[in-house]
Amino acid sequence: MSKHLDFTYTSYLSFLKYAKTIAPVIPLKEYNYQENKNCIILRHDVDIDIYPAYKLAKIENKIGVKSTYFILTTSHTYNPQSPLNRTRLLEMCNGGFEIGLHFDPTVYGDISHDEMLSKVRAECNILEDIIGEPIRSISLHNPSIHGMFPSFDGYFNAYSPNIFSDSVYMSDSCMNFRGKDPDEFIKKATEMPIQLLFHPFQWSEVSNSYKDLFKEYLFNLSNYIDEYFKTNNYQYRNTLKNEKLWDALFEKGIK
Repeated sequence: MSKHLDFTYTSYLSFLKYAKTIAPVIPLKEYNYQENKNCIILRHDVDIDIYPAYKLAKIENKIGVKSTYFILTTSHTYNPQSPLNRTRLLEMCNGGFEIGLHFDPTVYGDISHDEMLSKVRAECNILEDIIGEPIRSISLHNPSIHGMFPSFDGYFNAYSPNIFSDSVYMSDSCMNFRGKDPDEFIKKATEMPIQLLFHPFQWSEVSNSYKDLFKEYLFNLSNYIDEYFKTNNYQYRNTLKNEKLWDALFEKGIK
């Protein structure tokens, strides 16, 4: 484990301050293979919830760091088009952060590359409608699992070979740096471009287990559902009255 990184916001902020002393920290859209001989490309794949990404962007903004947040329009666990998430994504974009597409090719089955490109453009249109800007960058969702690495003309590719190899790429996937020391790894950026992937869901005020992270996600989601339906559904409102949905779930033995 890095002396800086323990999956808390405090350690993340400290690490970013250190990274800035090594090389420029940039979003993917600003990377140019010919010009950026030394830089740190900072990227976030938003797999589970937009709220942690929104919070992480605020932390980065404190020290003037801008990064790329890749949004999964086919997510099982969040809707980027909900009013609250639209507001968050637009605020992030207006704050100078890049919003990119986190694309899952397995959603569409066995289709041709041209058909897949059409799906990419359709998903980009969803995000472009939210932020009012063209989507310029794409990262793939779970390529290490499904083994598919398509690239698409006209878009920056987070899995381009020159920034995606064991020597220049580090990820915190599943809260595991795969034997790499982040403090040592980023020193490579003095001589070459490197790419860092951090998943916002895994970071919090205190160092949490995966179980606690998901519990917090479900707690926040239940509060959002509770507020929405108490405002818009009289049967729900009359049934729960002043009781919170989270408390009602625990009464039924959900732990």
